[in-house]
Parts: sequence; structure tokens; C-alpha cells
Amino acid sequence: MNLKGWPLVREYAPLTLATTAALLLSLEYWLQRAGYVGLCPTDGCEVVGTFVKFGETTLIGLGVIFFWVLTGLLILGKWTNKPWLWVLASVVLIAGLAFDGGILGFQHFGIQETCILCYGVGVALLLILAAFGWMRRSMATVVMGVAVWTAAFASQALFVFPQKTPDLQQTVLTTFRAAQPNGPQLYYFFSLHCPFCTQILASLATHPPQSGNWHLISLDTQPGDQRKLAALLDHPQAATNPFRAILDAAQTPVPDVPIQGWIEDAAHKGAVFLHNSGYRGIPLLIVQKTPTRRVVLQGRDPILNYLLEKRLISFRLFF
Repeated sequence: MNLKGWPLVREYAPLTLATTAALLLSLEYWLQRAGYVGLCPTDGCEVVGTFVKFGETTLIGLGVIFFWVLTGLLILGKWTNKPWLWVLASVVLIAGLAFDGGILGFQHFGIQETCILCYGVGVALLLILAAFGWMRRSMATVVMGVAVWTAAFASQALFVFPQKTPDLQQTVLTTFRAAQPNGPQLYYFFSLHCPFCTQILASLATHPPQSGNWHLISLDTQPGDQRKLAALLDHPQAATNPFRAILDAAQTPVPDVPIQGWIEDAAHKGAVFLHNSGYRGIPLLIVQKTPTRRVVLQGRDPILNYLLEKRLISFRLFF
């Protein structure tokens, strides 16, 4: 077996991993700032984002800064081989592991949601740690980093994260009152980036329901998405066909309009209601028949079949 290339791999493995992580996270940050769909493929990321105090995009931006700083320290360490630079790089890396362990612990034990992007960052940090220990021939650094990450992750299991479940009315973005408003109260949870949600909205938009009060609840928390939601409230069909207004908003570029605070608050409370009630996905339709009786439907086909059965819509579109 030819081992001539292994010393070179060992010397550059941590730098290569750190640079790759910095580039990918920079791409995610740019996608979110530009209003595009990010790299994270799950709806869980949308829910997790509602619990970030300064916004999910800001958290990703801090991650971008961290990985580029780490990359810079590794480059300087290779150029100068000064011991204090290697110590500083290891301190920064272990600090990042502590922060990441706490974030993932909060997700796992606190809100019980999974953000694939966050877990990807955690895997990247652990791989960089292993490569750094291999390069420096320091098992102690690896053991310390793993111990710090594990302690930060496990510490979140000691806390209780009580959150009051908001009233359904507090989560509503907009309401459509049909020609026969004496029907049931229907609460529809959706996201602009959910294809199944879009298919239901398309069926509703083609022939708006003739009965019931429809309360539309968005789980979109990104600034670009919330600007679209703010703009759709001024859409010409916002009152007569909000389903069409939502579809149009999802397909248009991000408008330059201010985001009202109540829109942010409604999206956050929608995510809290979803989590506290034990529902784990969208599209979701809650039909409140009486104050004490409700029907809950999750997924495209169950929702559309129910609406057809109850004659709330006259037909559905097939995609």
C-alpha cells in the first residue's frame, strides 16, 4: 500500500474541511439573504428558526464568520508554524464545539425539532477536530473537544423549556370569510416553500370555498418570506381570494416593503402552537367544529379528500 501521500493529507485535512464548511455555510447565508430556498431540506429548519432570538440568518452569519476565522488561523499556522497560533486555533475550535453542542442540545431536548443544517455544522466541527488532532498528533485535543461538545449537549437535558401554547387566533396571518360564513372555522398551516401546501392552495384558489371561515397561518420566518407575506396583504385579491394572493407572493421576487411586527409574532406563535400540540409537519388543517370539537388533518391527500367529502371545495387539482 502506497503511503507516500498520507503525510500531505494529514497536513492539509483540517484546512480543507474548514474551508469547505466555510464555503457551504457562506452559500447558505447568501441563499437566505437573497430570498431563495436554502440547502436544508426539512421543514424542521423553519420551526427551529422561530426560536432564534436574532433570526436564523444572523445565526448562520455568525457561523460563517467562525469558519472563516478558523480557516485563517489554520492558514497562518501552516505558514508560520508558531506554537501560539496552533493553540489559538485549538481554543477557537473547542469554543465552537461548545457553542454547537449547546445549540444542538437545545434543539434535541428543548424544542424536539431537527435542523439538518445545524447537525451538518456539528458533524463538520467534529471532523475538523479529528483532522486537527491527527495533524498535530494530539489525542488530548480530540478528547477535550469531544468532552466539551458532549457536556454542552447533555447539559440541555437538565432544563425544562415551558412555553405557553398560544390561542389559534394569535397565529393567524389573514382570514377569508366565505359566502356562507356560518360553516366551520378552518385553520390552515402552510409554508411558501412547501410543495404540498402549494398544491392545496392551488385547488382552493381555482375555486374558492363557499362556506366556512378560513384562517391562514404561515410558518415562514425568513426576512424575505416575511416581506412577501407583508406584501400579499395588499394584493388585489387578498380579501376575495387570499389563496391566489399567497401563490402569487410565493412566485414573485422579494418586495422592498417593511415587515410588520405582528407578522413575525404570528409566525413564531404558529410554530409554538404546532410544537406544543404535538403536530410535526405541514400542510396541516384544523377544522374547529365547536369550541370543544375539532378535526385535525395532516398531509395533502387527507386534507383535499376531506374538503371534497364535506363539499367545501368542488374539485381538486392533480399535479
